[in-house]
Amino acid sequence: MKRVRLAVALVGLVILAMALARVNPYFARENPAGRSLRSGTSGATPDLRALVAHYPLPPAGSVSVENVQGDIEVEGWDRAEVEVAAIKRASGPAANPDDVHIEVEVRERRLVLRTVYPGQSEEPVRVDYRLRVPRQVRLDHLRTVDGSIRVRRIEGSVKAHTLYGDIEQMNVSGSVEARAISGNIAVSLRALPEPPGAVYLDTVNGHVFLSLPSDANADLQLSTVAGRVDSRYALAVSDVPGDNTRRTRLGRGGTPVRLRTIRGDIHVTENEELL
Repeated sequence: MKRVRLAVALVGLVILAMALARVNPYFARENPAGRSLRSGTSGATPDLRALVAHYPLPPAGSVSVENVQGDIEVEGWDRAEVEVAAIKRASGPAANPDDVHIEVEVRERRLVLRTVYPGQSEEPVRVDYRLRVPRQVRLDHLRTVDGSIRVRRIEGSVKAHTLYGDIEQMNVSGSVEARAISGNIAVSLRALPEPPGAVYLDTVNGHVFLSLPSDANADLQLSTVAGRVDSRYALAVSDVPGDNTRRTRLGRGGTPVRLRTIRGDIHVTENEELL
């Protein structure tokens, strides 16, 4: 039985790789703004669809992804366009990937992707997004309900929200806002944003990890209710009863950096250290 399951899994991986290598005719560059895109069926298994498309976008443009169930991954590159790969998977025998479509809103300096479900379903379809974007792009809204968010090599601002999942941002600079209900948050900053830019990392049930540049000029504020704080910096504890916030000024200060969790630990390091 185990051998059969392993063989099925390997076949699924091969089919996924083949699907990602194929440009789906329903997800092409020429699609006008606001058009709903649906996956095709050629070359895909009944419970999986893969979609690929490219959209021109200037480096200072913005990208938003509004998802429900599934991960969002974004990586910066040196092209003035966005590459979108969306993988739709059925979560059960009664789910149909074709019932879920992706709305695309294209403007001169803005790209918005939305996952749209046709009413309620007991077995929802999972949609995972993989994007490559200009490094200087603004990621205005990366949102998912049940899934993780990963961002790499972005120099613009990033706003990432999830209810159930982790948020990871590596080698980023610019303003960062990361919020989760149940999940860990890990951010490695190549450079801090200049004021009024800020860094806000907030989760309820999870740990918070932050790696800062060695020459950071920031006003650091850390708060956890049922966890511990591990930091290489000397922190001053509030003398207000019931306030467990710890504070310190790094360098000249100026950029607000606020980390908060309710049930979790906080770890703050420098980039030269292991996160």
